[in-house]
Amino acid sequence: MLVGMHLRALSLLAVAACGGTPAPAPQSARAPAPPVRAAAPWESITSERMMADVRWLCAPERKGRGYYQDGGRAASDWVARQFDEAGLEVTRQALNNGADNVIGIRRGDDMAVIVTAHYDHLGEDEAGTVFPGADDNASGVAAMLAIMRSTADLDGGHTVIFIAFGAEEDGLIGSNIYVHDPIWPLARTLVMINFDMVGRNLFELLGDGRPSSVGVVGLEASELHREVTERAAKAEAMALLSGSAKLVARFGFDGRTDDWWFRQEGVKTIHFSTGLHRDYHKATDTPDRLRPAQMQRIARVATRIVVELAELGVYDSE
Repeated sequence: MLVGMHLRALSLLAVAACGGTPAPAPQSARAPAPPVRAAAPWESITSERMMADVRWLCAPERKGRGYYQDGGRAASDWVARQFDEAGLEVTRQALNNGADNVIGIRRGDDMAVIVTAHYDHLGEDEAGTVFPGADDNASGVAAMLAIMRSTADLDGGHTVIFIAFGAEEDGLIGSNIYVHDPIWPLARTLVMINFDMVGRNLFELLGDGRPSSVGVVGLEASELHREVTERAAKAEAMALLSGSAKLVARFGFDGRTDDWWFRQEGVKTIHFSTGLHRDYHKATDTPDRLRPAQMQRIARVATRIVVELAELGVYDSE
């Protein structure tokens, strides 16, 4: 580009020195205008919006979002409004004690990509202690909503279904009920992408942890999913710690989050988490302890994955 500019300037000086004016270049010789590149969906994701979602879910009036308590029902209603405002088809799947799964559908063809996070937490105990659940799992809901908002207006491709599961903390009740009564056939579900605790540095249980790093489970089930995930992580400068579902089970963490039920029914899954920390299931799991830049990067990685696997468009890799 700079060389071309210098040659153009020299030609103008030469013409001026000869007392003339430069003749316009022939129309056919002019370079075509570069195409206007549409902004890639993940570029719209901001840490500020994600943290605003976390703070709403963790506000004192939600009282920890116990799935059988008023705060949990309020969170369920709020997620449904987010889906509706983005133009998705919204449906609710009843669980028990007034709880439900909240489902938003961006319709495409007859194959589906499912993106999930559980919205409930421990709520308020009998002593009046409130467990805000900022990382567990307001962070995951914020990631799911970020992907939802950034892809809701895209046309074509596969159907994308967003599910906010209820009653995860009471034994994966929401995901159990869904896989046994799915709104979309499991045989036509390409992948389930789940977020549970994605708001801290990886390995914070051991200290400050590793920033710009995330744990991923399930990539061993699909070479395509592994390649797409690794490509997306590289584009966002995110390091992956990939573990198999069998390895997770060996360490006693099997059946701890909603993707487990989908794997039992033969659905391929990709699970994102930054792991345990000292505030896990404590009243100190508050929004101020989250890492906003970490959440944003994970959401952008996952959006790249959803866009590619759901065939929602072609965008620059950089």
